[in-house]
Amino acid sequence: MVAIAVGVLAIISLTVVVVLPLVVPSAELRRTAVQALSGSTGQRVAILGEPSLRLFPSPRVVLGKVSFPLPAGQSLDAENVVTRLDIWSLLAGKVEVDDVIVEHPTLVLAGDGIAPALAVAPVLAAADRPELRIVDGTIVWRTAGGLTRELVSGLTASLDRVNDGRGVAIAVAFDWREDRVAATALVDDAAALMSGTPTPTRLMVSTTAARARFQGRAALGDAPVMEGTVSAEGESLRDLITWAGLELPTAGGFGPFALASRLSLDNGAVSLTEAAVELDGNRGDGAFLLQVAQGRPVLQGTFAADRLNLTPYGALRLTTDDGRAWDRRRIDLSWLSALDLDLRLSAGRVIADETTLSTVAASAVLSAGRLVIALGEAKGWGGALRASLSLAPAAPEPDALPDDAPGAEVRFEAEATDVDLARTLEEIAGMRRIEGVGSLQVDVAGAGHSVLDIARNVAGSISLSAANGYLAGFDVAQVLQRVERRPLSAVTDSRGGRTAFAEMACRIAIVDGVGTVEEMQLQGRQVRLNMAGSVAIGERTIDLSGKAALLPSGKGTGGVELPFSVHGPWDAPVVMADPLSLIERSGAALPLLEAVKGRTGGAAAEPILDGAPLPAAPRPAPAN
Repeated sequence: MVAIAVGVLAIISLTVVVVLPLVVPSAELRRTAVQALSGSTGQRVAILGEPSLRLFPSPRVVLGKVSFPLPAGQSLDAENVVTRLDIWSLLAGKVEVDDVIVEHPTLVLAGDGIAPALAVAPVLAAADRPELRIVDGTIVWRTAGGLTRELVSGLTASLDRVNDGRGVAIAVAFDWREDRVAATALVDDAAALMSGTPTPTRLMVSTTAARARFQGRAALGDAPVMEGTVSAEGESLRDLITWAGLELPTAGGFGPFALASRLSLDNGAVSLTEAAVELDGNRGDGAFLLQVAQGRPVLQGTFAADRLNLTPYGALRLTTDDGRAWDRRRIDLSWLSALDLDLRLSAGRVIADETTLSTVAASAVLSAGRLVIALGEAKGWGGALRASLSLAPAAPEPDALPDDAPGAEVRFEAEATDVDLARTLEEIAGMRRIEGVGSLQVDVAGAGHSVLDIARNVAGSISLSAANGYLAGFDVAQVLQRVERRPLSAVTDSRGGRTAFAEMACRIAIVDGVGTVEEMQLQGRQVRLNMAGSVAIGERTIDLSGKAALLPSGKGTGGVELPFSVHGPWDAPVVMADPLSLIERSGAALPLLEAVKGRTGGAAAEPILDGAPLPAAPRPAPAN
């Protein structure tokens, strides 16, 4: 029986081989194959070889190399195209194509031309068109100079008819920037989709580490329309954004992410409502609108969260690695020109390293390349905070090269009221010298190619006021009491301890990177301090002088005044009492000072004392 069946199949096969060329002329095969190819791709076609009919393993017409005529400078060629035929229609003398297979196509886009617009509308809308397969395609870009760059490789695609031919299922996969991208689309009614009538649609796009899905209703027509739900998740948003060719403003953060939202696309605007967002462990809800206004993308949105941890994104780096000098690297703010945005944020708690703020209301507005970040309201360090930062590219210099970053224009305004100054100054400036409750106002602006440039020409003002606190690291009352008893003892190390004060005020005016101390005074129960001088912000040095006074007490002591100076780098300044004043107060050393003055004709003793140790003085009498 098996031998008989095999024989029958062999006879049928031989019959088909002999009969089909007689039943279906080669000209008809060629015409039908070309029509099928044009119908499935939506493009005109030119066959460069002679088509051939092959019957095994299934009936098909092999067209060989095929070219699709495109505008000048561009091309679309395929090494081989195969149209598979329906065998039963062939036996009846009719040619019907099941599907078209395009093998190894190469699409070349020209640098000064326009991308070819594939005529997808008739392909998708017509239920009687054959299905399409693309195998191992490539897309390259050719510049005006003739150089080519591969954009996409390993392209495979399929277009299948579903729902009795009314719908389509499309699958595409390709390699782009060393990653595999896959996309699928399922449309219930292709004709409705193309005519502008919303129809059930499902989309999915995935890479190696990220996925996005849409489910709802969509239509193309004159203007695309979408309405439904969208979701996305991935292992690293940073890797995804970098892979897409974009840059992020921070060196850290932007790790695992997830999004679930309702999506609406209408009149060119995309809106996300009821959006639940997760990023780097932060979770919140919001709504966003993305549209194009006057050819420029505009993003608007609101976002609310119970808790936001900003620690993964790192702190704003303004200094060198050792923290002793301002950063000299050129500032590049070209990314500010990518889009406009208007975002509003509210959070119950915001954490950044050791800093915790509560009841935060903030905004970020980017328009015409200028970014303004405003902290409208927040509670932190025990008080209330308000701040704003304005950032924009600086005007380029006349002799700047085209690739030179233009630098930045910066303005910073901040007000902290009734805050814990020790925590505030330590977390903002790394300084813990003032303890107590007080207020701080800052208004500074500058421009330059680097942070160092900006520091050297910054202008503005800084003011600080405090009450019932301490000046840490120096006990002024103890030093003055020691001077009152033994004046020369002040040349010993007097660091350590604290100076209590009832009131403290400081006001600095800044011009061209130099801050002039207009007022700096401290008033306590035992001491009074007044200082004046300057602060070189670019060089990070201070040069101050002042007087410290020990106030009279009920025991009859006090009334001592001591001039002093503070100079050197502001992270490690040197505090020095005026040596001449100390000698003048010392009864034992005073004759030596008078003798020195006599030999110098009454000239001041500072040049003799400057840079040299004080001469040994006789031991003072107990009365001194």
